[in-house]
Amino acid sequence: MIAAIGVAILAVAGIWIFGGLLARWAGVLLVLVGSVGLAATGDANGFLLVAIGSALWLVGHLLYRLRRGVWKSVLAERLCLVVCRSAPRIDL
Repeated sequence: MIAAIGVAILAVAGIWIFGGLLARWAGVLLVLVGSVGLAATGDANGFLLVAIGSALWLVGHLLYRLRRGVWKSVLAERLCLVVCRSAPRIDL
């Protein structure tokens, strides 16, 4: 039980420290792979990779914003504002 809690704490700390950078790079890589796959084969799975990569890239920027208090890119800030405005509000 104690070991599981320790592993969970290490996982959360690792995501907090390295998650933003890894998510941004993995997102860019997925977008590139999806674009090349789409251009080379014309398979619709490329759209899925581009969408997942774009979402992962944005999540990486959100983690950066949470950690440092500033946006890493203006594009991510604008996209997040558009996504947050279109999301339904939940009033508690």
